[in-house]
Amino acid sequence: MLAPRLLEGLRILVVEDNLLLAEATRLLLEDSGCQVVGPAGRLPRGLKLARDEAIAIDGAILDINLHGEMSFPIAEVLSSRGVPFVFVTGYDDRSIVPMAFRSAPRLDKPATEDQLLEVMIATFVDKRAESDPQADMLLSAGHAAGERSLRAGEGAARGTRIRR
Repeated sequence: MLAPRLLEGLRILVVEDNLLLAEATRLLLEDSGCQVVGPAGRLPRGLKLARDEAIAIDGAILDINLHGEMSFPIAEVLSSRGVPFVFVTGYDDRSIVPMAFRSAPRLDKPATEDQLLEVMIATFVDKRAESDPQADMLLSAGHAAGERSLRAGEGAARGTRIRR
């Protein structure tokens, strides 16, 4: 599998209030070579981790609703630090997301592991490549493989629903 090599070494903040989903996400990320920051299940903890300048974060996975509080303040902190993030949510209503964050990638719950890995590669690896020239060759191989799988219809067959 190409995904673990592409994601290896990334530090990903996980903000998810469902303990089972947070643990499943943590395991998936660790199996893919990521270092997990968190997980955080509440807004104050997520904010603390997002603000901590000592923690280098390459990306974040944010549940929108954290026990009744919205995670948008975390997204705001991450944006100010230049950290890309992905919203993962059960909300169908797009209007709850502030205009400033509507271009952020979004996965609808329940998302599959393949969907999460796909959006992470597209969002976090591309961002890292802008600052890491050594990743260019690996990214080129990954994009070529991704283009081949999409041409073969695998993306559509999996029912991937990534929204930007």
